[in-house]
Amino acid sequence: MIKAFVFDLDDTLFPEKEYVRSGFRTVAEYFGKTYGVKEAYPKLQRLFAENAKGVFDRLCEEEKLSEGAKKEAIDIYRTHRPESLRYADGAEELLKHLRKNGYRLGIITDGRPFAQQAKIDALGVTDLVDEIIITDALGGEEYRKPNPYAFRLMTEKLGVKAEETVYVGDNPQKDFAIKKYLPVTTVRVLGEGLYADKEYLYGIKPDITINNLQELKGGTVLWPK
Repeated sequence: MIKAFVFDLDDTLFPEKEYVRSGFRTVAEYFGKTYGVKEAYPKLQRLFAENAKGVFDRLCEEEKLSEGAKKEAIDIYRTHRPESLRYADGAEELLKHLRKNGYRLGIITDGRPFAQQAKIDALGVTDLVDEIIITDALGGEEYRKPNPYAFRLMTEKLGVKAEETVYVGDNPQKDFAIKKYLPVTTVRVLGEGLYADKEYLYGIKPDITINNLQELKGGTVLWPK
């Protein structure tokens, strides 16, 4: 019997590109004022669309800015606080629906604690779930998914067993390989996230695949017994 739902954060409960755009706007404003870079925001968007990696390196190269400017951009991006972020379609309604129906709710998210907490605060999700674990805050990157430590800790905090837990995520490289360690039911939300086209880690696929979170609320998913 399912008693708890645990969610990934980025590209599951909200589109991570929202955070990326917010960071780009903050960096662009600083670069405009400090270095006189014109149209920095659309330039960052273009570079990101071309390749999501090394965006600030390439902008600084184009604008003939120093290595110090690149480091400033990275620091500004990582420490900026979005004013607000929008939920993925149906996410907020789903959390409220599940809580109303008595399920325990949690979030497990990887990433630098400051940045992930900034996302959590901007989304306003704290009051909608029972527990949130930022894996890096447990002791560094080694605790990132699919390390089972955070999942074991979450089930303990929620007062449920692994087999009574559903984990909902999007990233084939980390979110579903937990099945190698724990009998969690896994659900993949398809979409256009930053890692949507990655191969499944260890070849482990999710138990259930859905197109959007509304399918969980709508009862179209048949949970395995």
